[in-house]
Amino acid sequence: MTNLKLHVPTDDNLITVYKCGLVAGQSVALRKQLVVHDHRGEPTGRIHTEGEVWGVLPGLESDPVLWLREPDGSRHTWEDDASVH
Repeated sequence: MTNLKLHVPTDDNLITVYKCGLVAGQSVALRKQLVVHDHRGEPTGRIHTEGEVWGVLPGLESDPVLWLREPDGSRHTWEDDASVH
């Protein structure tokens, strides 16, 4: 048995203004270097540099995490809380 859920975006369930104050369509810059880790917590060797600009994407109320677009176009999630600041 799996705990996977299908999250389908509709006009009624989109998050465009996040709890942390970010708004879909905005750009944000990393305040410090971000080291990427794999699912085991091990560094992958990939590092995002301070000042790198990421875009804020719309999210879904059924999966309330902050969605960001990295400079290479990849999507990334983050907790929608004070850790963003």
